[in-house]
Amino acid sequence: MRLFRTAAALAACCASAHAFSDSSPFILFSSAELELPASSNQIQSSGEVHSSIHKLLTGCPTERYLIVSQPNLNAGDLSAKDAVPNLRRSLEKAQTRYTVAEVAGELGLKDISSYIQKSCEGTVQPFIDELDLTPLPSNSAQTLKENDDELGMVLEQFEREGSYTIIYAGGPRRETSETYKADFQDAVHQELKRQLHIAHQRAENRTRNLPLFEKYQYFTPGIFTGLIAFVVLMSILYAGILAVASLEVPYGAFDKEMGPAAQKKQQ
Repeated sequence: MRLFRTAAALAACCASAHAFSDSSPFILFSSAELELPASSNQIQSSGEVHSSIHKLLTGCPTERYLIVSQPNLNAGDLSAKDAVPNLRRSLEKAQTRYTVAEVAGELGLKDISSYIQKSCEGTVQPFIDELDLTPLPSNSAQTLKENDDELGMVLEQFEREGSYTIIYAGGPRRETSETYKADFQDAVHQELKRQLHIAHQRAENRTRNLPLFEKYQYFTPGIFTGLIAFVVLMSILYAGILAVASLEVPYGAFDKEMGPAAQKKQQ
């Protein structure tokens, strides 16, 4: 039943997605059970929404309040099922949900904060936090998902620390800078490919007519290093052969009568 109410709340925000180009959705949900306004009109002025907020928050129903400003938000941004999963999760847990699909005119979030302070005077000292999210560009899906992740972390903290009321509104309209991307036609791409192909063919033709020693590199640094090492080793080998060849042994050393054994006998 609670899941059905959550889906119905977000569906109401998407039902009039194209009613006004300068309008934005409004969502209020709370851990307390609040008395909802009698009017369920999904197209209201900012003054009407302010009046409903005053009735909902009379008497300071909760201890903690979070006012979320999402500039450039339209009801159509919330139409996708996976657009704001963290916001949906918190809506499922809330005891009270109040949504307006199209709020015409700018909703003064600072005025709402001031009213909460005034409403809680003499009862409790409310904790009021304001979260300004990144303005949504024209292609808003990725930015909206990142903003929802940021909002999800704050909502988890609020849910852990006692009673709370969350106000999620469109905020003022802001211009967003977008990176320009050149849109080339297919004909331009084909012409560029053709020019590159011709240049590649010309480069190949120039290399085909070159002399053999200019076209290929035969003597690389590795070959030169090997030749030098070969020359050094051959020089060492040649010197060793000459040293062995220069040794002289007298023939008398091989005579039995003149050898060491014969000299020993004579002694």
